[in-house]
Amino acid sequence: MAIVIVVLQTWVGVVCPLTTWEMAFRERAGEITYSGSFVSHWLDTLLYYQAPAWVFVICYTLFALVVAACWIWVRPRKFF
Repeated sequence: MAIVIVVLQTWVGVVCPLTTWEMAFRERAGEITYSGSFVSHWLDTLLYYQAPAWVFVICYTLFALVVAACWIWVRPRKFF
């Protein structure tokens, strides 16, 4: 049921009261505040971070190796 309230708040454009309180407390403490909701801020921070190009090369390579190992370890079944 709580998700219904969250969905309605999102459609109406209301920010969660806890986020509003957090921003007020951060502002009072002299810390940097962010715009938008708590979840969107942290998703943005986690998904779109700045890193040198070599970090992405290593991550992509490791992921490809894991995928290849899975294909070798668990053989796909033939589809008929």
